[in-house]
Amino acid sequence: MAPRLCVSNLSLLSAALLAAGTSLLPVAVNAKVGVTSAAEGDPRGKPPTEAERVLRVGVDVQANELITTQANDRAHLMFLDGTSLSVGPNAQLTIDKFVYDPATKTGDLAINASKGVFRLVGGKISKTNAITVTTPSSTIGIRGGISIFNVGQQETMSIFVFGISMTVGAGGKLEIVTRPGFQVTTFFGGLPGLASAVPPGSLGALFSQLEGSRGGGQGGADQAAQSSGFSGANSGQGSGNTLGNRFGSGPGPRNVNPSNITTQAVSQSAEIAPSNLPTRVISNVSQMTQTITYKGVMAGLVRNNGHYSFGTGTYQQVWSMGSNSGTTTANFNNSSYSGTTTRTGNYGFQATMPTTNPSTPGRTMNMNGAFIGQGYPTYQAGTFSVNGPNYQAGGVFAGQKAGPGPGP
Repeated sequence: MAPRLCVSNLSLLSAALLAAGTSLLPVAVNAKVGVTSAAEGDPRGKPPTEAERVLRVGVDVQANELITTQANDRAHLMFLDGTSLSVGPNAQLTIDKFVYDPATKTGDLAINASKGVFRLVGGKISKTNAITVTTPSSTIGIRGGISIFNVGQQETMSIFVFGISMTVGAGGKLEIVTRPGFQVTTFFGGLPGLASAVPPGSLGALFSQLEGSRGGGQGGADQAAQSSGFSGANSGQGSGNTLGNRFGSGPGPRNVNPSNITTQAVSQSAEIAPSNLPTRVISNVSQMTQTITYKGVMAGLVRNNGHYSFGTGTYQQVWSMGSNSGTTTANFNNSSYSGTTTRTGNYGFQATMPTTNPSTPGRTMNMNGAFIGQGYPTYQAGTFSVNGPNYQAGGVFAGQKAGPGPGP
């Protein structure tokens, strides 16, 4: 049986990007429902009323947005409630619905996935209401946990990694999974199969698709977006006013979204999207000599000698605002790591950390994340992977400023 992640760690992972602030209302068409926290290659998003753009780190994700990836693309999306979605290559999905009330930590999230490999880590919404994923052959519900999906036009494989439950429905039948490490396969036009244990080694290919090379990391996608024809449409480019583009590409004068719903959801959610950081603040921050310490938690899937489990951990990062670099130490799944951290793009960072444990030689952890907040950024979030002899792991992390440095 896989170890269970304690409630306090799940809460921090989900709440690191949140602050109280809005009533339970449907999100407007142009409302921002999350942010791109990591990317590889050139994953693209097409909002319902705007041009397609590259989803580089810090770009908003909107309601009803169509997300697509090609063979060398991957994206990691973080929603306002703390839900995270990893999107593999050759994938296509639409964010059908997002409603969230930070005061009660309740809402609805519905995703339509047409093809590809996905990993969903449920946030606050999933604790009280199932997140819905619709595929060509089934409808899946995830409560308070982690699931992986391999979606095709004729078949969907749903894997329950950890959490409260996963339900798979099709043809009037509902299959309920509550045991980690079990999967359900559904064929187009048929009924869900019976839940069965994930065969040894079958997750390896899915895992590699989700993690990718990590060589390009966020910086590769960010640099490619800057030189592509789509960069001008990205919300992080600013709108010409003195504060930059505070509300992305919504309607209104100077690109500032006049919708009270959207303004409240974004501006009072700890300025969740790194694209909200004014350009002039970033340029000033790069000249500062302040050292800031961030602390946070990690959670993810582990494959150790062919056996799968769920791992947790903690990390600490000491960041120099003057040199735009730092050092990160982490302890995940009873193994310690330490190494240097460098900035990627305006808001991202990347850390490469060899293990410091003599008992686990050859393992290296890579972290790809983003700074979130204004001025001296208050929060961090992103993804991590670990590779070593007969060992692989990957998941998400979230942390916040622990000191010193001025307040947000």
